[in-house]
Amino acid sequence: MEPRRIIWRVYHTISLLHTGRLFRHIHWRGDMDIAPLFGVIITTPSPPPPTLVFWHTPPVGSYKINTDGCVKDGVASGGGIIRDSSGQCIRAFFSFYGDCTILEAELRAILDGIILAQRLGLSVLWVESDSTLAIHCITKGGGPWHIQATLRHIRHLLALDKDTITHIFREGNQVADLLASEGWDRRYYYEYSSQDLPRRHRSLVQIDRFGLPTVRGL
Repeated sequence: MEPRRIIWRVYHTISLLHTGRLFRHIHWRGDMDIAPLFGVIITTPSPPPPTLVFWHTPPVGSYKINTDGCVKDGVASGGGIIRDSSGQCIRAFFSFYGDCTILEAELRAILDGIILAQRLGLSVLWVESDSTLAIHCITKGGGPWHIQATLRHIRHLLALDKDTITHIFREGNQVADLLASEGWDRRYYYEYSSQDLPRRHRSLVQIDRFGLPTVRGL
C-alpha cells in the first residue's frame, strides 16, 4: 500500500482499459486535460451531419394524428393534431395531465388523439409520435405497470391490421410539440377546429403541407 505503488497500479489499469477500448470519449468528460498524463489521446468525435426531416401526408382516405407529450417542473401535458390526406387540419387539441412521467404523457396524448378521431367518425388512422419508447410499448408490449391500462386502451381502439403507428423526429412534429406546450401553459383541455387554429399553428401546418423540411442536427 505504498503511495508510489498505488499510483502505478492506477496508471497501469487506466492504460489497459484505454488499450482495450473500454474507456470512451464520454468517460473523460470534464477531465480532458488529465487524459494525456495517462497516455490517452482524446479525439473529439465529429458531429453527425445535419439531416432534413419531412412530414408526410397520409394516403387518400386515411387520417394522420401527430401527438406529443411534455413535462416541465414535474407536471405534464400533451397535444395533437389530426390532418387529412391533403395536409389540412381537421381538429387539434391540447390537454393538461398533471403529475406523471414523460412516457405517460406521450401515451395519454396518443390516446386522446385516437379518441378524438373516433369521436369525429374518422377511421384508417396513422398515428405518429416522436417517442420511440411509447411506440415500442404499444407495438411490442412491456413498460412499467402504471402505463398498462393506457396501453390496453390504445390497443383496444387501434386496429393494427389497418391503422399505423410510426416514429417521427421531433423536428417534424412541431405542431404537436407547440400544442403540448400550450396545454402546459393553459392547464385544461381544449380543441381547435380548422377555422380557429392560431396563426402560429397554421403556419407550421402549412410548412408541413407544402412539404418543406426542417433541419435536424444543427
